[in-house]
Amino acid sequence: MEIVDVTLRDGGFTCDFDWPMEFAQEYYDLVSFMDINCMELGYWKQTSKSKNKFFNLNMDTVKEVTKEQGKKNVCVMIDFHYCTKELKEYPTNNQNEIKMIRMTARKDMIAGAIEFANELKQHTGLEIAFNIFNTTNYTDYELNKVLDDVLETDFDLIGFADTHGHLNLNNDITKYEQKFKRIKESGKKTCFHLHNHTGQAYMNYIKCSESPYIDICDTSIGGLGKGAGNLKLEEVMNKPKSLELSAFINKHYDSLFKKTISPYYMVTGRFGITDNYATQAMKRNLPMHIFIDFCKNIDGLYRDNFDQDLLYTYVGAIEGVKI
Repeated sequence: MEIVDVTLRDGGFTCDFDWPMEFAQEYYDLVSFMDINCMELGYWKQTSKSKNKFFNLNMDTVKEVTKEQGKKNVCVMIDFHYCTKELKEYPTNNQNEIKMIRMTARKDMIAGAIEFANELKQHTGLEIAFNIFNTTNYTDYELNKVLDDVLETDFDLIGFADTHGHLNLNNDITKYEQKFKRIKESGKKTCFHLHNHTGQAYMNYIKCSESPYIDICDTSIGGLGKGAGNLKLEEVMNKPKSLELSAFINKHYDSLFKKTISPYYMVTGRFGITDNYATQAMKRNLPMHIFIDFCKNIDGLYRDNFDQDLLYTYVGAIEGVKI
């Protein structure tokens, strides 16, 4: 099982992508000497959400993190919804740091995302990974239809993202192995991005590692990531490397790792909806029984695409609750 480290990208949601440069450099140096396929440094030139540098990576920032060591072990993420569509803004293969661009896309934007990712492949010459966002909210038919389209491309890797931490591979491994088998037979690599909202990330990793059709899992140190976080890197490394990572966590614990995991994330994970609703409910100290009732009633694209007004309207209609 190969590993991609997503700490500086997915973990960026815990600090608004404002990592201290000294931390990023130290972490890059640590992970570069471990058996890791690729290290994801952040989002490349996104157009909204955060103005901080790890959400708006450029080549200067990448070189500053890597100190131009030329290991070409870096990947960057783009969210099709927010990324710049100007091809000239993307790195090409004529540099020694970035090996891969990973794209993620919402269900209602898949067709446009595939088209743009094809253009990126031709323009940049880099490896392209296409990550299917919120996989657990696809029907079997929908997921097979997306695969019909992406398997016709020259992408190097196809990934499924358990964005809401809803996945349980004890129940569903056969369903996903059928999909990954198709991908492998097309000559592409496969990847699972595992979240831990329901405490099942490590169990899901074990099921992935036992499968002949799953090549890569995403991880982050300490599980740092959006919502309740990700599969923990230190849990899947051998003992010496795990101890090194544990020492690193201890060194930076008070400033970067001291994060409270809220039960609101467990609720959104169980219902398979975006944890942005949990974040808002937690900020407003919304009574749990009201939040659970709200989650029960979310359907359609609102399950994946956060709508603040939807939450506020629902809660505002309940007598005696102010938000």
